[in-house]
Amino acid sequence: MPKGKPISVDLRWAIVRMHTLFPLDTLAAYTGFLHGCLDLSCDQYLDELQQTLAETCGRYVSLSTIWRALKRSGYTMMKLTRKAIERSALKRARYTFHVGLYYLPYQLVFVDESSCDRRTSYRGKAWAIIGQRAVRKAFFCARKTVYSVLPAISLDGILWVDIVEGSFNSESFEQFIDGLLDRMNPFPGPNSVIVMDNCKIHKGENIRQMIEARGMRCLYLPPYSPDYNPMEPGFSKMKAHMRREGHRFRSATESSDEKAAVLAELHKAVFSITPQDAQGWFRHSGYI
Repeated sequence: MPKGKPISVDLRWAIVRMHTLFPLDTLAAYTGFLHGCLDLSCDQYLDELQQTLAETCGRYVSLSTIWRALKRSGYTMMKLTRKAIERSALKRARYTFHVGLYYLPYQLVFVDESSCDRRTSYRGKAWAIIGQRAVRKAFFCARKTVYSVLPAISLDGILWVDIVEGSFNSESFEQFIDGLLDRMNPFPGPNSVIVMDNCKIHKGENIRQMIEARGMRCLYLPPYSPDYNPMEPGFSKMKAHMRREGHRFRSATESSDEKAAVLAELHKAVFSITPQDAQGWFRHSGYI
């Protein structure tokens, strides 16, 4: 049987040291305790786990040992996803039950708002030689106008969109709803139920009256539940399109007819969303 590649002396001593000072059974004895600590608070640093282990179990363990124990158990450090404390599991369950009982996916039309400016078109990553910084000059202040984009999405893709300078108010939102209703159908037809979050302007006195007067219905998402709105990932694709076509968007902000040029580029970004995209996001949000 052929011999493998010889191990260096340094590596031999490293292996001996690991098995002498930190045998596997010693690590296993504290692994469950470490799991419990992370179940209580998953964002702890290694030195905080080390201190807790020393104070509670009376055993000092090196940071590298803790890291190896967690890695062997399948743990890794990753980006933390924060969920609102104000989110109500009961309200989310009621919403899910209500929508599943009374509505079908092809009836739902989701509305959401996002803002953007010249800085939105800047790319976040770039190439550089290893050891050097990737640097590019860019504006840190908006300076130019901030635009608000308000699309409506269904399984058919983008049904309607309105874009304004600044933010939407009650009056401009009513105008948006009026335009959207022209592209919808009376309930229980397809695209007949508007679903919105709990923004104040979405709950104006005239909004529900406008919708129901045309034979449609409206629903409100449970508080702090953007994951139930398929338009949220839609904004990610829209802004990714803006970064890819960043030179066009920035040129539009510097043109003589800035507003018309910017609106044209924003419409292109919104309508880069396809019906196939929408169907995937509906599925991801749990409606299909």
